[in-house]
Amino acid sequence: MTTSIKVVARVMITPGREDAFERHAAELSVTTRAEEGCLSYHLHRNLNQKGVYVFVEEWASRQTWERHMSGAAIRIFNAQLPLGTIAHIEIHPLEQIA
Repeated sequence: MTTSIKVVARVMITPGREDAFERHAAELSVTTRAEEGCLSYHLHRNLNQKGVYVFVEEWASRQTWERHMSGAAIRIFNAQLPLGTIAHIEIHPLEQIA
């Protein structure tokens, strides 16, 4: 039996590169929502910390998320994003337990 997973990705952007990140991440979000197995995919801006963003995602299974991570949308996003834009990223795949 496959179960859906949630993914939270916290991304810290190099100061001054927020506009480029937001533009490309918005395109990534639209493309990703059309992928098979994507139940939701949303980007949020931290109101208290400039340059900190959080993707909140839900996938039909871990396998569909893993396909996304190695798929065309992520490859295009990484190729388009100017080098050095992302200062740090933390990706947390989560399963609900309660």
